[in-house]
Amino acid sequence: MKNSYTQLSILILALLFVFTGLKGQDAHWSQFSNTPLRLSPAMSGVYEGDWRLGANYREQWASVIGPNPYRSIHASFDKRFFAIKNDYFSVGLNLMNDQGGAGGYMTNEAHLSLSYLKQVAGSRLTGMAQYIVAGLQVGLGQRQVNWDEFSYSAQFNDNSGIFDPTLPTNEQVGISSTLYPDINAGLMWYGVFDDRKSLYLGLAAHHLNKPDISFFAEQTDFLHNKYSIYAGAEYPMGEYFSLMPSGQVVLQGPSLEIMAGLNIRYMNDDWKEVALRAGAWGRVVGKETGMGTDAIVAMAAIEFERIVLGISYDVNTSTLVAASNRRGAFELSLYYTHPGRTKGELKCPKF
Repeated sequence: MKNSYTQLSILILALLFVFTGLKGQDAHWSQFSNTPLRLSPAMSGVYEGDWRLGANYREQWASVIGPNPYRSIHASFDKRFFAIKNDYFSVGLNLMNDQGGAGGYMTNEAHLSLSYLKQVAGSRLTGMAQYIVAGLQVGLGQRQVNWDEFSYSAQFNDNSGIFDPTLPTNEQVGISSTLYPDINAGLMWYGVFDDRKSLYLGLAAHHLNKPDISFFAEQTDFLHNKYSIYAGAEYPMGEYFSLMPSGQVVLQGPSLEIMAGLNIRYMNDDWKEVALRAGAWGRVVGKETGMGTDAIVAMAAIEFERIVLGISYDVNTSTLVAASNRRGAFELSLYYTHPGRTKGELKCPKF
């Protein structure tokens, strides 16, 4: 089993970097492992308990654009049901609101999730389990904008050189809101080999139908497909500490995002159900012009019984450093997992 675990670790690390030569546009989350249904439909139902409820908040670029920073709010709920033998299926709801910048540009999304968890190895008696999970999301997206909030070059008075918002814009604006269907899919494998030894690898594809999000009837603007690969593990280091590496690669249209890092988890049996995590991640991004560093992310979390509270901060390292003064994004996550009817009903990795 040890050799198998090592081989799988090497495979995952290789797959994580297979896209580094390729050239993300959706709202992203630094705590990607703490936005499970946003990360992949295959993450639905992958937890130890009866049902799970979570929320996330992210605020970015307040140091650059002042009173209109980008704000993202995410909420999800999923519940798992017994299917047959040691298999399960799960249903979930995924909601997100993303807004910011001039013009009140906003994105709203709502998806229903369905996943199936198929056991491929292990048993409850051994405490080990391996599952393959397939998931699908179907939902609606909405994009809206307030054209009156924009400033236009024609509104500068030629005589005084002063901006005058009462002047005509001389622009042909589009509709203020557009609604579109959205389809996502995901596939994941995970293995739990001991209480603090696990491994997972997942693939996800978002916006499979490439919806048209244009605000102009005579034009089309298709939302790029988004493809991602993510992976993580937990490995014990002594009696109280565990290493929890994780990473993801996201490709959407011409943009690439790679993020990888490590959490150190501390759990003392005297504390019963309390555990602490701390770690850091690095993020690089790329377009046709090449790759570049984007941020260093510091994160801490506390696990208290069935509640996990996480906090992170992005230290900006991109070309915006001169404007941002290295201030990037602040992010919070809060998740609650309700206990299952039977202890140890399903073995799952920690995310």
